[in-house]
Amino acid sequence: MAREMTKKERLWAAYRGETPDRMPVKLWGLSKNQNMLRPVYRQVYEAAIEKTDLLGGAWSPFDFCSGSKNQNLYESHAEPYNDDWTAHTGIMHTPGGDLKSVYLSNNRGDPGLMREYYVKDEGDLKKILSLEYEPYPIDLKNYESALGGMGDDGLVMFGIGHPAYMLQTLTGSETLGYLLYDAPELVRETVALFAKRLHGHVKALIEAGIADLGPFAVSYVGPELFIPPLVSFDTFEKLVFDMDKPYLDLTKNAGGYVWVHCHGKVGRIISRFADMGVDVLNPIEPPPMGDCTIEQALDEAQGKMTLEGNIEINDLHNQSEGYVRAFLENTVKKAYEFSDKRFILCPSTGYMEFVEPSERYIQNLLTYIDYGVELSKKYAR
Repeated sequence: MAREMTKKERLWAAYRGETPDRMPVKLWGLSKNQNMLRPVYRQVYEAAIEKTDLLGGAWSPFDFCSGSKNQNLYESHAEPYNDDWTAHTGIMHTPGGDLKSVYLSNNRGDPGLMREYYVKDEGDLKKILSLEYEPYPIDLKNYESALGGMGDDGLVMFGIGHPAYMLQTLTGSETLGYLLYDAPELVRETVALFAKRLHGHVKALIEAGIADLGPFAVSYVGPELFIPPLVSFDTFEKLVFDMDKPYLDLTKNAGGYVWVHCHGKVGRIISRFADMGVDVLNPIEPPPMGDCTIEQALDEAQGKMTLEGNIEINDLHNQSEGYVRAFLENTVKKAYEFSDKRFILCPSTGYMEFVEPSERYIQNLLTYIDYGVELSKKYAR
């Protein structure tokens, strides 16, 4: 009988397309020593830390807009908005004029809300482009510390950000939609500039010796805002595929791996992510949130990259335990039938996204952890 792998070995095997001792099982949003949104989540956290395959994160300072020149770029102040919220107003000073944002933080510690974004029109976006830029030097201390803290319990991924997603964080989705229609070349120019800066950041990361610390993986989120039907296939190709591939090539040529988070109906573009050089695509969602079954998704991937997901978080929130157990078994069984090495079981989003979790949700999370790991062993070849 084959030796049981460590959690770290199991995840690396899946990332590389090798055969792990069993399918990895993850709880999205889990990290060591994290704060609990509500005390009731503690039991889920403890079970997942013990039984699931863990991921950690690390980074080096990076800023798409101005880099290390951002020390005098921003000023902010906070004031009461009402009894429940505090308004945080940010001012960004640019050569073309000031930009303003407003963020509401919840006084109970619940998730916050953007009320106003820095970029509201084409003129504001040009102000962003007017900023001087100087890259931050790479600092691997955060990464080394994270590696030491993780040990053999899982992997530490190096977060690098995403050019197109950075644009959306400046504009919000509504203004982004108008800009894509009214000023597509300005949008493309902005994303291309951000991509160039990120390419330099990744190049510096490699030159700083990240590979000398062992196998490494970079990670980013954001393409989900630039996939059909939100945008056209042509826009996806121009703002995601064409922009991302150069720094992914740089990473892969240095021996690194790439993990990407992209919600939505990805069935028709799974192969494009594989062509881009992505090693792990998260979080493949079943219908109706997604547009393909696990069999269809694995067929599209053709073994070129690992898929992660297929457990819809709303099912854990709304469905019965019997439904969850049956869906888990079907997912694990089908994943082993279609690919015994390039699938990771994972919910579609973070487990602490629900501010007031129901008893059913907590129980289904515990069922996912216990039964998911049990099934991954049961069907392992």
